[in-house]
Amino acid sequence: MAETATNPLDSTHLAVETPVNIDTAIYMLNPDDLPMMGGVNSDGYPLVGRKPVDQTVFYWLQDEFLVPRTTTAASMADAVGTSVVVAVDQGERFAAGDLILIQNEAMLITGVSNDTLTVTRGAAGTTAVAHTVIGTEVIGLGTMLAEGAIGDEQFTGRTKLFNYTKIWTSKISITRTGRAIPKYGMPGGELPRQTMKVLLAEGVNMEQTLLYGPRFQSGSVRHTGGLNYFLTTNRIANGVSGDWLTVNQIEDQQQRVYDAGGMFTDIVGNAGVFGALNNITSDRISQVEITDARRGRVRATVVVTEFGEVMLHRNRYAKNTDAFGLIPEAITYRVFQPMVMLPLAKTDDKDNFMFVAEGGFQVKAERHQVIWTGLNQAGAFPAGLV
Repeated sequence: MAETATNPLDSTHLAVETPVNIDTAIYMLNPDDLPMMGGVNSDGYPLVGRKPVDQTVFYWLQDEFLVPRTTTAASMADAVGTSVVVAVDQGERFAAGDLILIQNEAMLITGVSNDTLTVTRGAAGTTAVAHTVIGTEVIGLGTMLAEGAIGDEQFTGRTKLFNYTKIWTSKISITRTGRAIPKYGMPGGELPRQTMKVLLAEGVNMEQTLLYGPRFQSGSVRHTGGLNYFLTTNRIANGVSGDWLTVNQIEDQQQRVYDAGGMFTDIVGNAGVFGALNNITSDRISQVEITDARRGRVRATVVVTEFGEVMLHRNRYAKNTDAFGLIPEAITYRVFQPMVMLPLAKTDDKDNFMFVAEGGFQVKAERHQVIWTGLNQAGAFPAGLV
C-alpha cells in the first residue's frame, strides 16, 4: 500500500528506513511524459516554440488573402433569379464588376450585400440555367467592364487575436526536521522528490491546457485558451468523420485546408485513435514493426497523401475521441515568467517553497488546422481492415 503524505510534510511521514537490498530508484507509476511542452516521449513532435510576453493579455495579428472562390448556400431554382447566396462570410471575396462562374453559366455581379451577390444572369455569352444543388462552386474570374472603367475591390483588415496568460502555481511546506531526515529512494532527502513531482504535475497541467484550455477572465482570475478553443473552422464531428481516423479522412481534411491556402503537417492524438491506420497494408502509410506485444504488431508513423507526408504523434493527454491536425510552427507558448522555485517566509518551524510560472498560448493559422472529435475506438474497423 502506498504511503500517504500531507502538505506540510513532517517527520511522521519520513520515518528512517534502512535502504539495505532496496533499489533506490523509485518507479513513477503515473505518466511522466510531456510530448508537446517538454519533448519527453514525444514521438518526434517538435517542441512548442517559446517567446516572451510582457502583459497578462497579449495580441497577435493575422492577415488573409481572400481567394475569389466559394460555394452556394442556397438553391437557384430557376434561370431568372438575380440573387446568389454564398457561404457564410464569403461575400467579401467578391465586388461589383466581377464575373463569376457557376457550373457553365457566367454571371456579372452588380452589387454585394453581406453574403448575397446581385447578378446579371447569362453573362459573357453563356446561357442562364437553374442551379439547384446547394454547395455548388462559385469561381471568380475577375472584372468584366467596359474599356476605361475601373473595378472595385473588397478589402479586409488584419485580424487581431488575443489570449490571456495563466498562472500555474503550487506550494510545498516541510518541517525542518523532515528536511533533515534521509529517505531512501531520493538522494538529498524528501524535498527534491516532492519538487520533482510538483514540476511534473504543473507540466501536465500545461500540456492539457495547450490542448483543451478555455480562454477566460473575470476580475483578476484568468485562464489561457488552447487549441480546442482557437481551432473553430475545421471541427469534424463523429458522423462526418466516422468512427476511426483513416487515410481518406485525413486526405479529405487536407483538401479542405489546401483550398483555404495552407496545410497541416502533424496529427496529435491519443494512441488508440490511430488503430485503423496501424492495421492497413498500404504504400501510403509508413509503419514501424513493434516487437513489444503491448504496442501492437505494427505502428503507423507517417501517412503519405497527395498533399505530402503527415507525421503521427501519440499523446496520452488528448481525449481518446479526439485528434488534432496541427502546424507546429503556428503554435507558440508566450512566457510571462518562467517556472521558478521561490523560498517563502518560514511558518513556525516549517520551510515553505512556492512554484510559479505564467504564460499563455498563441495559435495562428487556425483555418489551416483541424480537430476530429467523436472518434469511437469501440466502433467497427472500416471495410477491408482487420
